[in-house]
Amino acid sequence: MPATEYLFQMIGGVPVVTAPAEIDTTTAGELRAILFEWHSRGHSTVVVDLTGTQFCDSAGLRELMRAHRRAVADGGGLRLVTLASGAFLRIFTIIGLDGIIPHFATLKQALAEVPAAAIRPRHRGHAPEPAGAPAGPPAHVEEDGGQVGDSRRCEQCGTVFVPVREHARFCTGDCRAAWNRGHLGDPAVEASALICSIAAMSDATARLPEVKVRDQPQALAAIEDTVWWITMIDATLIRHHPRAYDTVMAAHTPAERRLINETLAGLRFVRNWISRAAGLGELIETGAGTGQISRWTWKLVPEPALAWLPPRAQAWERARYQAYQARLAGQTIGKTVGQAVTFLTLTGGGAASTTDASQHATRS
Repeated sequence: MPATEYLFQMIGGVPVVTAPAEIDTTTAGELRAILFEWHSRGHSTVVVDLTGTQFCDSAGLRELMRAHRRAVADGGGLRLVTLASGAFLRIFTIIGLDGIIPHFATLKQALAEVPAAAIRPRHRGHAPEPAGAPAGPPAHVEEDGGQVGDSRRCEQCGTVFVPVREHARFCTGDCRAAWNRGHLGDPAVEASALICSIAAMSDATARLPEVKVRDQPQALAAIEDTVWWITMIDATLIRHHPRAYDTVMAAHTPAERRLINETLAGLRFVRNWISRAAGLGELIETGAGTGQISRWTWKLVPEPALAWLPPRAQAWERARYQAYQARLAGQTIGKTVGQAVTFLTLTGGGAASTTDASQHATRS
């Protein structure tokens, strides 16, 4: 097992991996290997100590997210230990991973949150139960940082409010601005994190034509990776850069705006399908003789059971399903992903430029 830069120890039967000061493309492969090794040994939950990590690029963030999704499917997940004032947590928060991967201020707190089942490793060769859509509420459903309900509590002031937009975390624009000032810190870090995540999305998209179609598990993983980056960046831009988002959207015609909105909503349906541990292959028509996975198409699928969700969440998920049927079903993976990436790249570039300009104005 690689351990040249990622030290590890067992505490109460739980693997605790200590990350190095910097995680980039040269060390992300080792992070992937060590997290996959612990997962293959049956540890569905792993703690990663990032208190000494000062820099983490898109490659490292991608590996953390990939390992977390894999662990969630087995009933566990990653538990990160981060410094409240550290550079890693600022980037982690800006990109939106703070609402997806649990993180704690101390190792003791992280270990206290580990499910009991997660510390009883499986034997090698044990075949897991086949994945499938659950009949009832899934054990772990992510809706950009929390389960959608009829009301939410504002993350800044604590007021209970009814969200108008599905990504909303604050009751007013003032609360969002106040939260951003208190949590995001250096505008340069904010812009850098956004650029970093957009680069990761672009990298994931660029890999799609290169993946061999005969290796279906790898191909589906590549599509899943791309969908997660798209939906995460979309949520990040709406949360933290709504003006840039709306400005770019307004520059399109009404028909183009509808196409973009419905494509992104359809991809959120795919993301939620993945979150429920349903097989991504059930959504994709691979097509005999198709040479590239970007030419695979999305399938028509029946509407999922939504009765277990609160009424407002049912409405949002039904709208996402309808958008999927209208804009994704029957279309190629490459076309739909390309439309989303083009819009998000343009919006992200504008948001990063605005952040940088604001920084210069403040210094002046």
